[in-house]
Amino acid sequence: MSFDTTVLFTGSPTSDAEREAWQRKPRLPRRTRALTGQPMVRYIGRDDIARTVEGWQPWLDVVVDWLHEGRSPTVLLHTPDNVDALWLARRFHDAVRARVPEVEPLPEPLPTEPLALF
Repeated sequence: MSFDTTVLFTGSPTSDAEREAWQRKPRLPRRTRALTGQPMVRYIGRDDIARTVEGWQPWLDVVVDWLHEGRSPTVLLHTPDNVDALWLARRFHDAVRARVPEVEPLPEPLPTEPLALF
């Protein structure tokens, strides 16, 4: 598994969640070499969406290359507060699909509102 915190540690923390992540997450270099047919990436961005998206750009190229090599990658995308993590993960997947159209679309998420009896 590649654990990428490079974007998290670019610039000082700007929120309580980022300050906590700075204390808990390791500072590791970005490692993009796949060692298996099912490489896994855990990417930790920032609470700022634009900085998170900018920081994952190198992973788009890597994931696309892995797919073209016949690998089956898994990308776990987080932010310190995880408020937009689901939406950002779908955005990353859409960016990969734009480059590799044969990648299946993600299913639509289930509604989160409570179900009514009537």
